[in-house]
Amino acid sequence: MKLTDLEITKKINIARKLQKLGKYKEAEEIYKELLSFNSNSFDLVFSYASFCKDLRNYTLAKQLLVDLTKKFPSAVNPYILIAEILRIENRYAEAEKVLLLARNIDPSNSDLMYNFALLYSTMKKYDPSLFYINKAITLNSNNEIYKVLKGEIFIRKGCLDEALSILNPLKTSDIDFSKIQAKNLISEIWIRKKRYFESEKVLKELIKEYPKLKLGYLNLSDLYIETKQLDKGINLLENVLRIFPDFLPFYKNSALIYKSKGEINLAREFFLKLIQENKFDYDSYYELSLIYDFKDHPEVKDFLLNININQLKSSPKISVAFAISNILHKQKEYKKSSYFLKIANDEASKCAKSSYQVIIQNAEFFRSIAIEKLKSQHNNESNQLVFIVGMPRSGSTLLENVLSLNNQVVDMGEVDFLEESIKNVKNLNKVFNSYNEKIKEKFKGSKIYTDKNLFNYAYCSIIYKYFPNAKIIHCNRNPLDNILSIYRAKFNSQPFSFSLDEISRLYVNHFEIMLEYKEKYGKIIYEYNYEALVKDPSSEIPKIISWLGWEWDDAYLSPHKNKRNVFTASNYQVRQKIYSSSIGIWKEYEELLAPATEIITANQILKDRI
Repeated sequence: MKLTDLEITKKINIARKLQKLGKYKEAEEIYKELLSFNSNSFDLVFSYASFCKDLRNYTLAKQLLVDLTKKFPSAVNPYILIAEILRIENRYAEAEKVLLLARNIDPSNSDLMYNFALLYSTMKKYDPSLFYINKAITLNSNNEIYKVLKGEIFIRKGCLDEALSILNPLKTSDIDFSKIQAKNLISEIWIRKKRYFESEKVLKELIKEYPKLKLGYLNLSDLYIETKQLDKGINLLENVLRIFPDFLPFYKNSALIYKSKGEINLAREFFLKLIQENKFDYDSYYELSLIYDFKDHPEVKDFLLNININQLKSSPKISVAFAISNILHKQKEYKKSSYFLKIANDEASKCAKSSYQVIIQNAEFFRSIAIEKLKSQHNNESNQLVFIVGMPRSGSTLLENVLSLNNQVVDMGEVDFLEESIKNVKNLNKVFNSYNEKIKEKFKGSKIYTDKNLFNYAYCSIIYKYFPNAKIIHCNRNPLDNILSIYRAKFNSQPFSFSLDEISRLYVNHFEIMLEYKEKYGKIIYEYNYEALVKDPSSEIPKIISWLGWEWDDAYLSPHKNKRNVFTASNYQVRQKIYSSSIGIWKEYEELLAPATEIITANQILKDRI
């Protein structure tokens, strides 16, 4: 039965309401019934195409929209929606061509300009994106969604103050979507500025105003994870899971928090729940592979081991390849593990910009201006600072776990306080004061603080000259065991970790620099050897404690009993009793490590340490 435009609109509205309620079959039945008699209605076909797009039936949606462009050649909206689908499919060049066709039809359409901006922003082409969003705002200055996108573009460009000046006035908007988007972006700005209290305040205000906004709770839990406020995070998630028991991102954040808190059984339970609900949640397989051998879930392991990784896109391919490598490593199938490990890192290196040259250049700069004068006189009654430096995966987390058993220690973790202070002060004489202020802002008062930013090895001369009562512990491990451990760790924040060549060259550079610094500043530098400690902890741990000038406590010999939160890639291993099974494991990966061996053995001292 053919209906009037008004009747069609009423039926479409009913279908949209059903869609919002999750009643997709009922909504689709309405659309199909309408289309059987009214297939020439632009509004009906366009609405059904949007419905198909929302259900990720992109093929049908595009087919319907292409038909609309033929029947209604002067209409721009079908082109815009086609481009949106192509953008979702990461087919950016095709999306751009479609938008250019639409621009020929209506060059003054503000929504079209907005979608140009959205596309270029997704492509990280922020200057053309800014150009088009400015055009959209000029054409329609009342649309706050356009201004929200402009604020987001400024954030991506790193222009945080400019973004705030745009987004702050939108907080009083009556349009829910733009208000929510704006507040979430403002929260992100405060996080980037490391003003976490302001970010928390914005998100709490948002939740108070929209108590059913899942994204608000999720972003707040993300904030608590980033700021390492795990008790706050888990309390929040436990409460919201009672309200939204089917929202899987809450389970993901809960699992990550439980893992950092050392509650491994709970973490495993939540990751398994995620996989049960979505067997294609590849990140959860990776996380599980770090803490579980799948002995009670062979079907999960079999599914993972039989995934054809060549059919996966880049990100899931990386997670799956690392996960399979971890499983095979646990099964002592090292050659197979090597195969997947190389696939994972080769794929990850395509997506990451090299970082090792920046680290080396920074270290070499401070090496070139290394201070050779005697240590300045400082007040010896100041708080003790212990800097733990070296390469990642060199036993630093185990060491930090040991030291934090001293109840006078605040373990600050991998803070950027020293690098930030050096960059921010005009005169290095003020670097200690700047660093100390950062401690006071974030941590409770104590007598001893440990700083485990490993790349602080570059600043040994600064620590020696300007930091009172400071000591440095340099972490050493068999070079090839260390390199392999980094290569197996999936360090997204350290792209050099995906290249054996880069890891090895960075290792050699750091080693040579530390040899020089030990000669100059040896009085405040202790060389801690990971292999020696795990082989004979009852002998090695007392040496470290004595060097630090601390009173002995037998608790130092049981770091696995430490209940502190751990946020590094070693957060599972440090919960185990001290073990030596990883010593010499590089020999099982000797063929894979050939490029690293060549670089390491070119240094005679390191050659003798293998």
